Amino acid sequence: MRNRLRNMLVIGTLLICTLFVVTASAESIEKTADISTKEKEIASHASNNSSSYADLKEAENIRMQIEKEMESQITASVEKAINDSKNTKSLSGTLATNTVTLGTDKTFYSANTGSSGKSKWGVAPILYGSGYTTSSNKATGATVVGPGGYGGGGAWSWVGTSFYVSGTGSRTANIRMNGYIEGLTSAAAGGSSSSKVHLILKDSTTGTEYSTEIYSESAGGLGWYEVGESFNKGLAVNIQGGHNYIAYLKVQTSASVYGAGEAGSDFGPQDGDSGGYTKYSNVKIDF
Repeated sequence: MRNRLRNMLVIGTLLICTLFVVTASAESIEKTADISTKEKEIASHASNNSSSYADLKEAENIRMQIEKEMESQITASVEKAINDSKNTKSLSGTLATNTVTLGTDKTFYSANTGSSGKSKWGVAPILYGSGYTTSSNKATGATVVGPGGYGGGGAWSWVGTSFYVSGTGSRTANIRMNGYIEGLTSAAAGGSSSSKVHLILKDSTTGTEYSTEIYSESAGGLGWYEVGESFNKGLAVNIQGGHNYIAYLKVQTSASVYGAGEAGSDFGPQDGDSGGYTKYSNVKIDF
């Protein structure tokens, strides 16, 4: 799958170079101020009537709608995990080992909860899916759309640990997670894609959510961004005694096309290859 995307990128680059040479003697094309990446600028230069840019914007609009739907799915899945953990605790007390004493540091090495899902819209060739594994603290997702079509898709997953804080009052704590991410964000001939990885802490007693970005990348028009790096991220949060929390690693992938093009966000094996994943080693609560 990555080889196919790489070939599309090369072909798209050659096509744009050819078009640029043909129009080099004409008046310079006015740059659009709201284009934020070099790839979008190249796409807007690909034709005098700006049809490539228009298709790219349509593809981005599709992807943004898919991302909104994914956010709703993720929120619902976390709420379900919270309710499930409450039921499990009331029935068997199996979550009692995941207890943090207010003011005392603790490290969790194993996940005990997670979820995954996917969403799509329109008519376009698509390979997508997601998954998580609590035994390895791993969350994966991949979405590849095209070549050609009018639509897109997204895949997401999260994995983490839930815990109860014993004691009274509140203390500021640093919620820290370290791990590794490997993935690819790409687009060719006008496609659009996005990859996001976050550390989230949710107070499941109040519903308050705290978030910090681990990684974020997007590709529009033409782009190829690979990542393989360790991370060590933290959140400073006022922890309340008597509250339940979930700390988790979240990955979101999305891609879309409008007309020609292909795009992908590959952080898992669900697109047919063996590459891509997000994984954490431990979650530390430091007071």
